[in-house]
Amino acid sequence: MKRAMRTTTSLLLVLVLGSLVGVLVLNLLPVFLHSSTASTPAPAPGPASAPQLAPASATAMAPLGKQGKLPQAAALKKKLDAAFAKTKEGGFTAEVTDVATGKVLYSRHGTQASAPASNLKILTAVAAQKQLGGEATLPTTAMLGSDDTVVLVGGGDVLLGAGTSEPESTVSRAGLGTLAQKTAAALFASGHFTAGSKTELQVVVDDTLFTGATLNPVWDESLMTTSNITAVQPLAMYGARKDGNPTSTRVADPAMTAAKVFRAALGKAVAAEQQKADAAPASPSAGASAAGTAPADARPPRIGITGGVVRGEAGAGAQRLAEVRSAPIADQLAFMGEESDNYVAEAMGRLSAIATGRPATFGGATDTLRATAKDLGVDVSGMSLADTSGLSDRNRISPRQLTGIIRAAATSRDPDLRDVSYLLPISGATGTLEHRLTSASTRGEIRAKTGTLTGISTLSGTAVTADGRVLAFAFFGHGFGSLDPARAGLDRAAAVMAGCGCTA
Repeated sequence: MKRAMRTTTSLLLVLVLGSLVGVLVLNLLPVFLHSSTASTPAPAPGPASAPQLAPASATAMAPLGKQGKLPQAAALKKKLDAAFAKTKEGGFTAEVTDVATGKVLYSRHGTQASAPASNLKILTAVAAQKQLGGEATLPTTAMLGSDDTVVLVGGGDVLLGAGTSEPESTVSRAGLGTLAQKTAAALFASGHFTAGSKTELQVVVDDTLFTGATLNPVWDESLMTTSNITAVQPLAMYGARKDGNPTSTRVADPAMTAAKVFRAALGKAVAAEQQKADAAPASPSAGASAAGTAPADARPPRIGITGGVVRGEAGAGAQRLAEVRSAPIADQLAFMGEESDNYVAEAMGRLSAIATGRPATFGGATDTLRATAKDLGVDVSGMSLADTSGLSDRNRISPRQLTGIIRAAATSRDPDLRDVSYLLPISGATGTLEHRLTSASTRGEIRAKTGTLTGISTLSGTAVTADGRVLAFAFFGHGFGSLDPARAGLDRAAAVMAGCGCTA
């Protein structure tokens, strides 16, 4: 499965083939913007920007935020208008803003709110980074209930693997097989079971972290039948897919599916632990019976796993047995951006809501995103959100609002927010942009989120101009019968920014 990890392969390719100046500008701009106020140098850019050519510090380069020439609005408008005009079908709305100054350089109905498709995931990433923190991880826990149950408690990790934990991966960083092995060992070491006793334990799944409806009532049924999304729950494997193949179908009940995998693994792990316990020599102090067998209080307890999986809650008296933890939030968001994964986006929206004290529902998640944008200083008038993945065509956000969010994050004093720019796919190199914008002038110069719905294609992110200026942009294409012309128009416009200094 393709994974968004802090690896170096695709990014090294970008550094070699992309523009050296462009990459350095994009990596160091946030450092420059805050060098005068930060007490210590800003940390190196986030997971999607490594490896660095030089340590990121306020003195690593000249202050490119001022040195790179600001494009002339008139020159940029002429070229962008021409790029959009070549597409005869449908229509575009757009906004381009200079990241360093916040100056709007281009607007094509930029205040008109419309469906952003998956470009909404940029705001979801900003909210998650702000509310959860990029280094935070999510627990999946096994608890020993007071009623002879082992309770699998979902903590929001929807990228669990079925087998052994994979510490270098984003998907499967936490494995249910590993959790089962830890749980079995903990059961025999817990001291909860009387020596020589026999206990049958049932597995319970607790997926109550998320509340409310699991399917959004505004989603069209086709989104489920095409595996774009499924029931949103705080416990799932592979983004709620049946296996690690990124094109596999999504399962109808992700939490129960994961719990059944855990139950099967736990049964095997408990049997293995039982064999080890039975083979261990009896305690010398326990003595032996006349028949030469160990007394009952010296024999290990006999533990088994029985029945199927049922839903329930751990309860206040449950005893923690074991846990596994997810990849950091930033890594999961990079995966979300590269794969445009809707399930991860919906989970992140709910987790962000919980962090702000809101309910972990669709409404709580969308309220959190809107509040996050407002907290960043963005005018949210006219913004209306129905989900956090961008699947709904009822979502409404304007290009101006989205570029405002991108710029506010990129220039924030919060390193987690600055990292958002580096979590987006890279032109000609990674994720959904791997095969787009591959020319010499665009490769590695654009970090952007793609978006697609019926008749809609969008592209938003940051671009580095030929003169080394970083621009935030949001391009929305609507009303297309075929999406190929829309994507062509978006890519032409993005190429304009990367290839044109537009200073004369």
